[in-house]
Amino acid sequence: MNQIPPKFAQPLKILVVEDNVIDRRILETMLHESPNPISLLKTAETLDGALQLLGQHPFNVVILDLNLPDSEGKETLMALSGRYPQVAIVINTGAYEDELGLHTLSYGAQDFLVKGKYTAYVLHKALYYALERKRLERELTEACQRLQEAQAQLLQMEKMKVIGALASGIAHEIRNPLATISYGATFLQAQVQPGDEKSQIALNNIKEAVHKANGIVSELLNFSGKTTLNKKSESLNEIIEKSLSLIRHEFHKKNIQVAARLDQSIPQINVDRNRIEQVLLNLILNAVQASPSGGTLELKTYCQTVSENLCGLYSLDKSKFKVGDTAILCDVEDNGNGILPEHLQKIFEPFFTTKRDSGGVGLGLSIIKNIMESHNGIIAIENITDHSGVRARLIFQPCE
Repeated sequence: MNQIPPKFAQPLKILVVEDNVIDRRILETMLHESPNPISLLKTAETLDGALQLLGQHPFNVVILDLNLPDSEGKETLMALSGRYPQVAIVINTGAYEDELGLHTLSYGAQDFLVKGKYTAYVLHKALYYALERKRLERELTEACQRLQEAQAQLLQMEKMKVIGALASGIAHEIRNPLATISYGATFLQAQVQPGDEKSQIALNNIKEAVHKANGIVSELLNFSGKTTLNKKSESLNEIIEKSLSLIRHEFHKKNIQVAARLDQSIPQINVDRNRIEQVLLNLILNAVQASPSGGTLELKTYCQTVSENLCGLYSLDKSKFKVGDTAILCDVEDNGNGILPEHLQKIFEPFFTTKRDSGGVGLGLSIIKNIMESHNGIIAIENITDHSGVRARLIFQPCE
């Protein structure tokens, strides 16, 4: 009694890869016997021919003979699945290759058939089951990726919490002796004779060192989040213009040309002006340091409609950045040499720096990230692909 193949809704787009003419014709006949829809059917006799067809057509399943004129065994399967991992693969093995067929499941195939031992019904069922297994495999992979990302975020949050508490404790312990040193140096300066230049220079160096150490302590306190935000409606363009005016001398030192393309129609943002100014100053100074002498620095502000693509690209919190709403963006771009890929992954980690020799402690970008997150905003830093340089992108919510 012949079995009636079950009906499936999804139309098949099939590529048959088989160099034996008789086996290929048997497969084609069986495929045409089914009442299930086949919207695309192509054949190839070699692995190279199969790869070319896969590049030209949107196949969803491949019936694959492992032993072809230009490839043999598991290498055939691995070459095809490696190039086109989204395609479900059903292996069509020789009559005495049951064990090999089983092994192919661990190499990337979704099912296998033994030549001469299946009917049209079994063939069609294997194809649709292979598609379903591929779908479940894809969903499982995506779920594992999301789980790994969530675990990484939890670990990072815990690490930041511990480092923040440690930084706060260290900062408070250091500030007291620093204050004592500063007062002592100021007192001694008043006692030193006016003509004693060496003593004056030594005491000035002590005070400068105290000032620098105190600046690092302030960074530690900022990083630990032990500061209160004073948010109100502000103009992002005005904050940018103020930041540029504060460090204009830095541009003159390296003959940096600054282009500020600020959209005057953007809405205001609800921020702590001093903290966002700190963010911009840090980013602009980083851009100046990365730019060559005579280089250019560009700042842009503009509005952008929140889309699924934007949310995915910058991991935006959809409860804060709803699709269809407006986001305020600010880009700071330099034309330096860019950031090495291995460094780009670590730039927001506390105490990571490539400027250790010049006195960097690696807290600047970590603090910026904390400030932006405390404003429900985003910072992203990326290499510019169309030319050399780095783009730092800030994303804000407009005032309600």
